[in-house]
Amino acid sequence: MAIGNIKDRFYGAWWGAFLGDAIAMPTHGYTSRFLASDYGQIEDMVDAKSPHPENVMVSIRVPSLSPENDFMGEGRRALWSKNGTHPHEGFKAGQNTLPMLLALHLAASMCEIGGFDREKWMERYRYVMTSPGAHSDTFIPTMHRMYFENRQLGRDTHSNGCANAHMSDAVIFIPLMLYVMKSPDKAQIDIQRAFHIFTTGESGFNTAYFIGELIALIARGATLEDAMYTIMTPDRHFSLAFPYRRWIKNRDDEQAIAATGRLAVIEESMPLSLYLSLKYGSDIKHALCVNANIGGDTTGRGAIMGMILGAQTGFSNLPKDMLAKLSFSGEIAALADMLYKLCCYR
Repeated sequence: MAIGNIKDRFYGAWWGAFLGDAIAMPTHGYTSRFLASDYGQIEDMVDAKSPHPENVMVSIRVPSLSPENDFMGEGRRALWSKNGTHPHEGFKAGQNTLPMLLALHLAASMCEIGGFDREKWMERYRYVMTSPGAHSDTFIPTMHRMYFENRQLGRDTHSNGCANAHMSDAVIFIPLMLYVMKSPDKAQIDIQRAFHIFTTGESGFNTAYFIGELIALIARGATLEDAMYTIMTPDRHFSLAFPYRRWIKNRDDEQAIAATGRLAVIEESMPLSLYLSLKYGSDIKHALCVNANIGGDTTGRGAIMGMILGAQTGFSNLPKDMLAKLSFSGEIAALADMLYKLCCYR
């Protein structure tokens, strides 16, 4: 495959992740009960509406923490305790969620030093999470809350971390997934070491590396279907065991959603992401809007779908009008060349 095509597909994966997250952001956490009445049909990037009728943050206990571990801050803590707060309160069309901001910071860290250094990354991570104004997102996923609470109590963060990883946890490590293209063995070790700071299980690490393998295959010319059904063996990842082709043939999205689930845990998010990518992959904008209209963990799925379909579509075929609306478009563009050189040059 021509180098130019690999670069186009790499850029497509990088930009596609931010595109998928931003389109999905407004409907994050919705079920079908209220989604249609609040948003109709999502067909583009739109603002997050408030109040959010199904927000669960108000039921989650947020302890008081010392400044070096306070991932909330007073303003965000007040929002969590208020009924109807949107997970991404006040976000405008094109804004990306916290996991994608962290992915940007990880990319910057890797590009600065020419690879992944866990200690330097964690120092940067803690700064972003605890410094006033370093990010503007309201929702802090479980993995991060547990990390700082364990740190406050002097506990080993891995031994007391999350048992179940969520798709948004994998999204943070998109730069390491892309590094699979250059050095699969090194990327595998780095992804595992990064995840093991936060989680006790293996599902997050295994899924992030699996996605990296998919992207590497697609960037080199395979279709998603070829990668899943011809190149990989069915025992490579649990998500390959689902009857996607039968669901697509039956033209019944609800059957697939009921079988996989729409929640944030990887065991539900990854199969649904693959199903939607296979079925709607010929039109990335439509596929990402379909995802947003399902509700549930829209942002985690959207970022991974955007990454997979962006690689398959190529940057040259992404909707440029939508990319221009991304709030981090300048940072995404600035890092793209450096990240490509880091992940693809030998």
